[in-house]
Amino acid sequence: MLNQVRIDRRILYSFMLIMTVMNAVIFFIPWKEIMAGKNDFPPLYASAQMVREGQAARIYDLEAENSYVRRTSDVTRPPNNHLPYENLIFMPFTYLQFPQAHISWTLLSVAMLVLVARMVCEFRPDTASFGLTLLTILAFFPVWYCLLQGQDSILLLLLFTLSFWSYRRGRHDLAGFVLALGLFRPQLVLPFAFVMFLAGKGRFLRGFIPGVTFVVALSVWIVGFHGIADYARILISQGMQGSASTLVEQWHVQPSLMTTLRGLLWISLPSSAPSFVQTFLLLAGTSFGLLWAANGIRSAKDEATTDLAFALAVVVVAVVSFHSFLHDFSLVILPVLIMGYLVPRWTRLTPRGAYAIVTVVFLLFLTPLYLVLLVSAKLGLLILPTIAGLWMAGRWGSESAGAALAPQHQTAISLPAA
Repeated sequence: MLNQVRIDRRILYSFMLIMTVMNAVIFFIPWKEIMAGKNDFPPLYASAQMVREGQAARIYDLEAENSYVRRTSDVTRPPNNHLPYENLIFMPFTYLQFPQAHISWTLLSVAMLVLVARMVCEFRPDTASFGLTLLTILAFFPVWYCLLQGQDSILLLLLFTLSFWSYRRGRHDLAGFVLALGLFRPQLVLPFAFVMFLAGKGRFLRGFIPGVTFVVALSVWIVGFHGIADYARILISQGMQGSASTLVEQWHVQPSLMTTLRGLLWISLPSSAPSFVQTFLLLAGTSFGLLWAANGIRSAKDEATTDLAFALAVVVVAVVSFHSFLHDFSLVILPVLIMGYLVPRWTRLTPRGAYAIVTVVFLLFLTPLYLVLLVSAKLGLLILPTIAGLWMAGRWGSESAGAALAPQHQTAISLPAA
């Protein structure tokens, strides 16, 4: 049986290595386009430039923002929907030319991934393998897509990891404060905070609220109250269900490219379906998911169930987020790593169930699948295996909740483990 486990581990290493190499090749193929500003980094770079040059109050002025974007890219961008405080992170990069700034941000993002891998290894030092953990992260295509786009989702992944690192050590207030620093992605951070509120985690909220106050105050200091009002109007307009048609027609942003429940409904429902049907299904699915995640966190009684509940809540938030794309899906790697050391120790997990989980994980790491769904604009379909994984983890994890963690489950299944 132990030999079989070792064979499975070699197969796992080989698969992850193949996916990592494939991801790296895909990353470098459009390198000239990346250096020409054909990705998402120019708006981040341009907004930070505006703040540095004293134009902070105009970063939500579409024409003013795009006048700066055009310094590095000929692609007109949709309105900025990030809180102003994030510009302080990117301001140092504006002292570099755009290509050097993008390379520097990419290297910093890779360093953040290494830090995530190191922290995950500390969660379970008795079974941790830094090499496999980092390889698992690099084998996950959404992480490379985030690097390719020059996006900030890896920074959010780091903040979620830091929050989890604090939470499992009983420092719930610090966990809440750290997570609030990720409010440049409110569509992912606020639902998670709402889950904690529903779960009755008052200490988490006592840290989260001062964190919110800090980033909002910092944002007001940067752009003023008028700038914050402009930001709020943009956020509300993009948060309306009817904004989807505007995103498609004016900015060529397709909801079918969203790796969320909204993206799944967009590609699944016929165009003739009344808009209220999609709205109802979206609200119903979101409400059920958040309540289910909150119940898991409220019911957690020990370290294993706490880790599982946190991981499942992160996945739920990624699924129900109203406005998230493939680079935001990189957040799911944290729950995968957490469950990687939990699943083999579930005493109630049958061999058939273990293989089912391995199948879901295989699909989520299959780079060619992402490419097919990306080209066909059907990334919403990724939610199907994700939801299946949620259901299986919730079922077998809760069934094993009362049992002590075993050193090694007798089923010879090796998952991507931290």
